[in-house]
Amino acid sequence: MNIQRTRLSTKLGRVFALQVALVSLAVAAGIFITNTIVDDFLISEALEDEANHYWGLHQDNPAQSLPNTNNMIGYMSHGEDVSALPEALRPHQPGFLGRVDLGASSPTLYVSQQAPGVGPRLYLLFASEDVSQLAFLFGILPLSIALLLIYGFSFLTYRLSHQAISPLVQLADYLEEFRFGDFNQPAVDLGELRRIANPEVDVMIDAIDGFAERLDTFIERERIFTRDASHELRTPIAVFKGSLDLLQLKSDRPESDLKALDRMRRTVDDMEGLIGTMLLLARGEEVDQHGEPTLINELVPNYVEQLASLAQERGISVVSESVGELWTNVPKRVVQILMINLLRNAINYTHEGTVTVSVSATGFSVVDTGIGMSADELHQAFEPFYRGERARVSNTGHGLGLSIVRRMVEQFSGRIDVQSEEGVGTKINISLPVSGDTEVA
Repeated sequence: MNIQRTRLSTKLGRVFALQVALVSLAVAAGIFITNTIVDDFLISEALEDEANHYWGLHQDNPAQSLPNTNNMIGYMSHGEDVSALPEALRPHQPGFLGRVDLGASSPTLYVSQQAPGVGPRLYLLFASEDVSQLAFLFGILPLSIALLLIYGFSFLTYRLSHQAISPLVQLADYLEEFRFGDFNQPAVDLGELRRIANPEVDVMIDAIDGFAERLDTFIERERIFTRDASHELRTPIAVFKGSLDLLQLKSDRPESDLKALDRMRRTVDDMEGLIGTMLLLARGEEVDQHGEPTLINELVPNYVEQLASLAQERGISVVSESVGELWTNVPKRVVQILMINLLRNAINYTHEGTVTVSVSATGFSVVDTGIGMSADELHQAFEPFYRGERARVSNTGHGLGLSIVRRMVEQFSGRIDVQSEEGVGTKINISLPVSGDTEVA
């Protein structure tokens, strides 16, 4: 099973993006607050103070002239009569504070009245554009420049961090893609990474080099054992088979002896198949995974015939059916191991009924009417040497069948699916990579 992992550089990029987003949010909030303070607080406070100051002077001197400076100009109504005011000011009532359109400009207007509802009104026009420009020059612009500087420093930090972890990421990618034990794969070579690595990564590379040397030694020892075991284990099996052939040549043996010899031959055949399977698994890297296209439908009858005597002894039937042609590049030897293991497993755990092999265009399935498995048993069915309680009572099998099948299927990029119900039976479906060439080799 391939587990998708998040690269360290991707995580670093996400942290940088999050940092930029948070800083941008903080600066945008600062700009908004600055603009709000200038427009809604400072200007309003200044206009209210100016109006109160004028009304104080007006109370002492009714002839006090109206404010008239570069940034502010004042107007006064005659009681409720506003006809002498500019037209844009007339609709606004005392307490109004906001911008008004005077054509060429949009100053801030503040309307004040000395006594609420009584007397003249004071209209103060303030050139707030100048204040906004000052706020921009001394508030918003410096914050924006600070934001750009933060962006720049953050990006520099990101690049430096990325440069620091780059050797580590490359080392992880190299190790993930490296295939230990492949005959066509050269020895582990980390020289290129050493040239760009920092001292900390150098220590890790040295440790990995040492580990790779020990691993190469172990793999070589395993290859030697596999080669030797192949001969040492197969030799006694061949002797047993030859001896059985000689014993079965005698035709006048009692029926009990013939049945015993048949059981011995099946046991020897089982041992031979198991040893061959285990050795093939041990030499998994040597298996040619890109053989010629093979039509599995043509192989199934031979596999069924190999186990026919075992099925007859248990009083069950084995049938095959085809709902589509399955062409695959998986080697015939591997298909044989998969099919024989599944059929033998189904026959061993079926007391009556039928075992059915069905071949489709994408894979094959083996269905039995046997004892089935519970949910807990199904969860552990692929563990090596595991057998359920009822399987142990029947004293059949070694608990390796499904484990071997799963390893083989995964090695050739296939998929295995198991459905089972106690007392009803089990269905095991194998999906194999389909060959693009559908011509018989």
